[in-house]
Amino acid sequence: MPLKIWLPAIRALSGGDVYVRRLAAALSKAGADPVIEWLPHSYQYFPQLLHGHRKPADADIVDANSWIAFAFRRPGLPLVATALHCVYKRGYPEWKSRPQAIYHDYLVGMFERRSFSRADATIAISQSTHDEVMEDFAPRRIQTIPLWVDVDRYTPARGSTASAKASRPSRILIVGNMSRRKGGDLIAPFCDALGPSFEVTVVAGLRGDTPDVSPRGASLSFLKGLSESELIGQYQGADIVVSLSRHEGFGYTALEGMACGKPVVAFRVSGLKDVIEDGETGWLVDVDDVAAMARACHVLRLDPPKAAELGEKGRERAIRLFSEDVAAAAHLDLYQSLLDTRP
Repeated sequence: MPLKIWLPAIRALSGGDVYVRRLAAALSKAGADPVIEWLPHSYQYFPQLLHGHRKPADADIVDANSWIAFAFRRPGLPLVATALHCVYKRGYPEWKSRPQAIYHDYLVGMFERRSFSRADATIAISQSTHDEVMEDFAPRRIQTIPLWVDVDRYTPARGSTASAKASRPSRILIVGNMSRRKGGDLIAPFCDALGPSFEVTVVAGLRGDTPDVSPRGASLSFLKGLSESELIGQYQGADIVVSLSRHEGFGYTALEGMACGKPVVAFRVSGLKDVIEDGETGWLVDVDDVAAMARACHVLRLDPPKAAELGEKGRERAIRLFSEDVAAAAHLDLYQSLLDTRP
């Protein structure tokens, strides 16, 4: 019988939701039987209320976000805690408010400490996340399994090139929720630094929030509620993919852009520096330096062969290092090892 994997998850309208859906799809393709159980957002603040939550019949293993995983410790059921990013004692006041800092440093820190101590294994989704989790919590068994993208869907458009035509503005794509951590407050100054030679399209994340801004430089438009196919079309139609995020667990946007053959410009921060090879598949600049980011975009606009080269190498890197098959196999190998050593 296929391995039955329980995936309880808080519906947070974030990249974490995308991760759970992609994990279930990858495990299913690999022959397993994943069961996603979406839980109300309110449990994020009180995960201890899930202690008595009934597991699916015949579940072999449970894999949950490290913020809530401790609540799913069950007799005879191996527990995996997955760390999607590490916000404990990070980001205040740069990208989080005082209430957020209190929540992350006291409640989330306490929840994660319980999860890592009770889990049979911990998965980190990037080397940066692995290092941050080890520094703060030091779980006894931790394995890095990078995220992935379906490179058969996220692919360059047929006959496309990664370079802009001089006869039109260069198209920049930004994807994600518009929180301060994601750089939503930097959209306007970035557009101002770019100037009129660019068009910036922002695809809002699952929450659909967009800042009320009117930049004076590059033209700016917002899209929301796109299907995955429509999102892929936006990547394929862009000349440059940009991430303004100040902290990431991994960096889905960068990987998706690379898979579509686009050069990526981002801040040199955790998660993104794991995905982008600086100078080879894109460029990394100092955090919050929107002027440097704008200069990098101008260089790519004026040097189409360089933009094409970065895009081609980015797709090669996506295929080589961020394979869905390899990630699914790594998860299943870990799950099986826990079952084989179960008391």
